[in-house]
Amino acid sequence: MSSWRDSLTNIPGTVANFINESASTASSYLHSQASTRSPTPTATVGSASEESAPQGEYKALPIPASLVKEQWRLIFTSDANLQDLNAAIAHCRDLVLLSEECSEERRWLVRHLVDLRYSLQELEEAQALASDVVLMNAIKAVVGHHFVPHHPHGRKNRLQVAAKRFYCDHCTAIIWSVVQASYICSDCGYLVHQKCIDNVKRVCANVLVSERQHPISEICPEIGLAAQNYKCAECETLLNLKSSWIEPRLCDYSGLYYCPSCNWNDNCFVPARIIHNWDFSPRRVSRAALQEIRLFLDRALIRLEEDNPKLFVFVEKLCAVKKLRQNLVHMRHYLAACKLAMEQKLVEQQMAGRRHLAQSNEFYSLSDLTQVESGALTEFLQGVFRAFGDHIRSCDMCLAKAYICEICSNNEVIFPFDDGCIKCDQCNSIYHRVCLTRKNMICPKCVRIQERRLQLDRMNSTEDAKVVPEGHPDVVE
Repeated sequence: MSSWRDSLTNIPGTVANFINESASTASSYLHSQASTRSPTPTATVGSASEESAPQGEYKALPIPASLVKEQWRLIFTSDANLQDLNAAIAHCRDLVLLSEECSEERRWLVRHLVDLRYSLQELEEAQALASDVVLMNAIKAVVGHHFVPHHPHGRKNRLQVAAKRFYCDHCTAIIWSVVQASYICSDCGYLVHQKCIDNVKRVCANVLVSERQHPISEICPEIGLAAQNYKCAECETLLNLKSSWIEPRLCDYSGLYYCPSCNWNDNCFVPARIIHNWDFSPRRVSRAALQEIRLFLDRALIRLEEDNPKLFVFVEKLCAVKKLRQNLVHMRHYLAACKLAMEQKLVEQQMAGRRHLAQSNEFYSLSDLTQVESGALTEFLQGVFRAFGDHIRSCDMCLAKAYICEICSNNEVIFPFDDGCIKCDQCNSIYHRVCLTRKNMICPKCVRIQERRLQLDRMNSTEDAKVVPEGHPDVVE
C-alpha cells in the first residue's frame, strides 16, 4: 500500500489525464488476467493462489476499472484532515454494501476501508496528543493559581467585549485585550497581565476555601493596623505617613486592612452578617474576600438552625422554606423507591444541582439564603413540591405506600407531607391532625404496642414464678 500511496501523492493537477492513465492501467491489468485465465478448475486454483498472495502484492494492485469514477471520493493523501477521512470512510462503506459478494471490487474496497480507518485512528491520536501538550504548556501554576489564556472575544460579541473593561488584579491597570495577552485562573477567576503573572502574591482563593471549608462566621474580626505592622495584609505595602499617604481600607469579611491595589472597595454581602443578623446589605470587601465568597456561594455548608435558631422564629420566609424542605424529604423517600420515577429521573430533572434541598433541611448555601430573602427559593420549592405530588398521587406504586387515618377510619389516603396530617415520632404512623387532637395527641398504635409489651412481660414473669415440683434438687428444705 505504501508504493500505491506514494504514487497517489504525486497526482497530476489535471484530472482528465489521471483518469485516463488509471483507466488504461486497469484495463491492461484486467486484459492480462483474462488472457492467462484457464478453464474452471484452473481458475479456482488461481483464485486461491491470489487470496494466499502476500499482503504487499495485493495492496499494490491498481484500482478496479469500475471504481475509477469514484477515485476522487476514496483516495486520501497525507494532508487529509478528519473531515476528509470521515467522508471517504462513509462513501467507501456504502460502496462495499452495493458491490457484489466475492467480487474484485468488494475485496479492494474492504482493504481500502481498513486502511482509511487505520489512518483516521492515527490522525485522531496525533491530534489528541498535540492538544494535551499545548494545554499543558498553556497552564501556568503560581501560588496555587492555575492560569490559562484569557480570550474574551471568543465568548461574546466584540461590541459587548469592547464595552466592558478588564483590569489586572495585580497592577490594577486596564487590560487591552487586542494588544496585550492576559491570563485568568481557572479556579478563582484571578485576571492578570502576562507580564505580571510571575509577580502574583495572592494565594488562590480556591486553596483558602479548601483549607477553611466554611466562611468566616465572625462579624468583621478586626485586629487593627498595629497587629499588621502597618502593612497591607496581602502585598505588605507600608500603610503609614513616612514616605507617602496610602489609604488603608478595611475588609468587612476578614477584618484585615489592605492597600488600594488589593482592596478595590467592591461591594458584596457578608456571610457572617446574614447568619447572625439576617443582613443582606452590601459591604466593602477586598478582592481576595470577593473571590472567596463567590466560591462559597453555591456550597451547602451552613447549618443555619444550629448557628442561629432564633432566625426561624422572627423570619417567616425561613419557616415556609423549612416546611417545604421537610415535605420534600418525605417525598424523596417515595420517589427513591419508585421504579417509574427512577426511570424518568424525576428528582434530577426538578432539583438539577440543588439536591441538598430535598435530602435534608439542615444545610443551606449562601445562594439559598439570598433567594430566601428575595422569595425565589420559595417559588422554586413550591414548583418542585407540585411536580413530586402529581407523580406520587398518580403512581400506583407510590399510592400503595399511602396511609389511612386509624382514628376516623376514613377511606381517604393520606401522606406525611399533607398539610392536614401529622406524623407520630415514635411509630411513624400518619393521622389527621384534627383526629389526633381529639385523642389528646395520644397515638393508638403506640398504646397497642405498649399494652402488648406489658402483656408479654407479665407472661414472662408468670413463667418464671412457676412452682418447682417436689423432689427437685432446686427445692430449698
